[in-house]
Amino acid sequence: MKKYFLILLSTILFASVSASAQALDYDKLAPHPRLLLKNGDIAAMKEFRDRSDNAREVHNRIISTADGYLSAMPLTRKMTGRRLLSTSREALKRIFYLSYAYLMTDDVRYAARAEREMLAICEFEDWNPAHFLDVGEMTMALAIGYDWLYRYLPVHSRSIIGTTIYEKGLRASENDKQAWFFTANNNWNQVCNAGMIYGALATMERSPEYCKALIAKCLESNPIAQKCYEPDGGYPEGFGYWDYGTGFEVMLVAALQSALGTDAGIASQQSFLRSATFMTYMTTPSGKCYNYYDSGSGMSCISSKYWFARQLNDPSIVAVDELLIKQGKVPGDRLLPIYMVFGSALDLSKTQLPKSKTWFNKGEAPIFAYRSGWENADDTYFAIKGGKASSNHAHMDVGSFIYEKDGVRWAVDLGMHDYNRLEQAGVDLWNRSQDSERWSIFRIGAESHNTLIFNGKRHKVDGMAEIIETFDTPRRKGAVVDMSAAFEGEATEVKRTAELDKNDNLKITDHIVCGENPAIVEWRMATNAEAQIVAPNIIMLTQDGKTMYLRLKCRGTVEAKIWPDHKYQEFEIVDKDLRRVGFVLQLKAGQTADMEVTLSDERGKSISLPKLNLGLKRK
Repeated sequence: MKKYFLILLSTILFASVSASAQALDYDKLAPHPRLLLKNGDIAAMKEFRDRSDNAREVHNRIISTADGYLSAMPLTRKMTGRRLLSTSREALKRIFYLSYAYLMTDDVRYAARAEREMLAICEFEDWNPAHFLDVGEMTMALAIGYDWLYRYLPVHSRSIIGTTIYEKGLRASENDKQAWFFTANNNWNQVCNAGMIYGALATMERSPEYCKALIAKCLESNPIAQKCYEPDGGYPEGFGYWDYGTGFEVMLVAALQSALGTDAGIASQQSFLRSATFMTYMTTPSGKCYNYYDSGSGMSCISSKYWFARQLNDPSIVAVDELLIKQGKVPGDRLLPIYMVFGSALDLSKTQLPKSKTWFNKGEAPIFAYRSGWENADDTYFAIKGGKASSNHAHMDVGSFIYEKDGVRWAVDLGMHDYNRLEQAGVDLWNRSQDSERWSIFRIGAESHNTLIFNGKRHKVDGMAEIIETFDTPRRKGAVVDMSAAFEGEATEVKRTAELDKNDNLKITDHIVCGENPAIVEWRMATNAEAQIVAPNIIMLTQDGKTMYLRLKCRGTVEAKIWPDHKYQEFEIVDKDLRRVGFVLQLKAGQTADMEVTLSDERGKSISLPKLNLGLKRK
């Protein structure tokens, strides 16, 4: 029954975009350059560079990088494990930057160097279709070079590059086993469909009917990935993968707009449009991001957000990004030139920072976030999440949170682990079943996250944690996360209430109803601060000359605990300066308890706690 429901739902979702694909008017196909650029855009980018300090900084960064490529040797087909992806990404960066430099300066050295790069890539035996992201990015790379340098390229080179795009890029999508991205609901769909559409639009004249059919297939597939933004703009794969997946989604729709004058219905998806604001609230005062799941914590201007600002005529969407550029945080990523393309259409001189201090989204990875301000590194930031471990790129972290105050991130998330390192060690990394060894990786399993653990057991991977309530008043900001499903069999109810008071002190209250058997419950928090137990219910944290106290209030048998350093497997990344602090609660079968942990710069009162019965065996 579920299968037929999904088929019906997919049919409904495809209907609007399929109609748009069928209605594409190829008689309106723009001349080269047609990808991203419309008539007058190059002049607008030059004017943008001259009127905006930030645009000049970005432009100079691109030109300086392109200058470095002039003397570099062309790329070779170098695999990293099962991936060619690092080579494809470097190819996209080189060709995009060099093509931009040529259009903005008319210096043929840049065009000649891009031509040399493309011809070298054309000599590769293939673009590794077994890992189709590699093909998607490489196809986009050559498509941009072919299109943007079309008038410069000699006919012979143009023929070689166009033929190779067709043979090693577009035709690779005919293999259903390798091109499974057409049915994927994640970033693979966005990246690979974007690459195929770029290749087809760039070389349309070479095989019109084939290219039209492929574009139609891509546009029928893409709504599967667009569902991820529903219902209100959150992105379930996390900060880093929004930047990746949505960056290529933006590239896809922008190419349709420039080449064919249509967005194929993509820009009418309100949850997709709202996702740029989601990313704004995932940035923190310390200049990092909320790095849940497979994301790094680094933060810089996000170029693809400028498409959203242009599409909605709302420069405030990129106000935080403009501040980041002023702080010197210009990204070095391969899509940086789109900052100039989209930003040139905006008046960024009077951008307004967000008025609301809170964000809440539902969906597959519910998030509540709060920041006390937008311009001071000492502002407070707090974010907490629900979700489930079986989601794409997810960790075992329901109810986990991060907390910054006074310029210090007290509660941390370790973020992603290097994939290739784990794969080379034989880890079945992409298996998200309950017994998968994925969860034995420290950064991915529950032990490294700011959550609860019952009886030393893993969370239920399909146990969905919903945010069931939020509050946003001057005296109380926060959310309630129902985590019960993640602890099925160990507890009948687990609800976490996280709230900040008027002084931005944080209180986490876990309401627990134990299951049919006794339980040992671990309340864990990861931190980079020095830690010391100073009272039976108080742990003192010190970092960067600041002090924070974790203070427990709870009836029952509890002890404060600083866990010993984790014993990493030899192939794991060792997390330096990491401490895991918290409290251990002993519950009887059926017992109800409320663990209230306050994070404050005030020590508060010490209390006596019954000694923990260490003889209770974990199940």
